[in-house]
Amino acid sequence: MGIINCGKLSFSEKLSSQRIAKAEFCLGRKVVTKIVAFALFLLGANKNIIAATTNMPIGSLKSLILSINKRGLAGIEDQRRKSSTFKPVKSVSKITTKLISENSGLSIYFEPGDPTLHISDSNPAQKKVVLLSLLNSKFLNKNEVSEALNLSVDRIGKLARKLQSEDIKGILDNRQGQKQDYVFKPEIKGELIHQFVLELVNNNSTSAQQIANNLKERCNFSLSPRSILNHMNNLGLSHVKTSLRSNLTATKKKSSGS
Repeated sequence: MGIINCGKLSFSEKLSSQRIAKAEFCLGRKVVTKIVAFALFLLGANKNIIAATTNMPIGSLKSLILSINKRGLAGIEDQRRKSSTFKPVKSVSKITTKLISENSGLSIYFEPGDPTLHISDSNPAQKKVVLLSLLNSKFLNKNEVSEALNLSVDRIGKLARKLQSEDIKGILDNRQGQKQDYVFKPEIKGELIHQFVLELVNNNSTSAQQIANNLKERCNFSLSPRSILNHMNNLGLSHVKTSLRSNLTATKKKSSGS
């Protein structure tokens, strides 16, 4: 490095204060003072002025310069101490993520600190984008995302890569089919509700795939699980699932007891 002309440099008192405070937090005040003093010495400042500026005795400054020139960075530390005078950098706790399926959707818990992100069942696209983004950032694993989205682990891996390379448009289903309200006539919506209640009564899963399978068997309706999920959300069935199941169970117990 050549000679540095400090006259060409502009110094900000505000920035200096901020930077020194940050350095003191990481390294400790004494260490930062020694670094600044040695830097001023390298820049050609007078030793007496350096000592006065850093509030360091002139003898200590001379010892510091001699020590660094002899032992390198180790010279910054006080060799009379049995332990290091460097202040350790504050460790950051590793963030863990937990997925919990709840009545109205999916909750994502981030620990420590317990911040929570909730995604409603009525927002399947948002759920897919958020979970795949967390997977790509290594906050979640493929098995967790696979279970939450009800897709195979292999499919989850492909979608995660598509999100990285093609953005959101790469993972959304843009297939154009028949208008849902045309397919789901009132009698079909009635049978959907009917089947939903039957699953609750029999303590079965109320997933869109389960209902699609049973509607095919019972009514010979060929309906896609995606369309069924849409209408279940629009009809508010997901919101009453838990309370309705409880009421049906209580009614059955009351009937059998009378």
